[in-house]
Amino acid sequence: MTQQSLEKRITALEAKIRMLEDIEAIRSLMWSYTYFLDYGDYDKVMDCFIDDARMEIRIRGSLEKGLHVGKYEGKKAILEGVYKVTPQGKDRFTASHLIENPVITVDGQKAKGIFYLFSPGGAERAIWAHGRYDMEFVKVVGKWKISFFGFLWNFLTPYDEGWAKTLMMQM
Repeated sequence: MTQQSLEKRITALEAKIRMLEDIEAIRSLMWSYTYFLDYGDYDKVMDCFIDDARMEIRIRGSLEKGLHVGKYEGKKAILEGVYKVTPQGKDRFTASHLIENPVITVDGQKAKGIFYLFSPGGAERAIWAHGRYDMEFVKVVGKWKISFFGFLWNFLTPYDEGWAKTLMMQM
């Protein structure tokens, strides 16, 4: 192996390691977001976003306006949107956001990710929730942050009824 081919190989390996570290950091960011959300630490939730982040919440098969849908721009608006669907109160269980099946692609200082949510929850009534996150991330001063938060609800249903009977309940 020549010195030049060895240097190329080292450079390629370093790039792969950086990409894997970035993917792991993005997974960790999403886990942190859901952990802080579940435990009502909204300051730390908002630390996961860049200042001019955008959020768009939709319902599969419907563009209805309602509690579960909307577009938000900037941290203040996003926090107001989070408050709409998250019962307040740190001392009671509201949800356990289990994110699964991550598909993350990194392109330099930007990345995209798809994750699925399955969540048991409910403060007043037991519920099941499921949906898909379509995310965009940006690396700011060496740290990954959320720049676009897309979420598509598949169902939000009372536990005792299930999604076959009540696909989207109002909270």
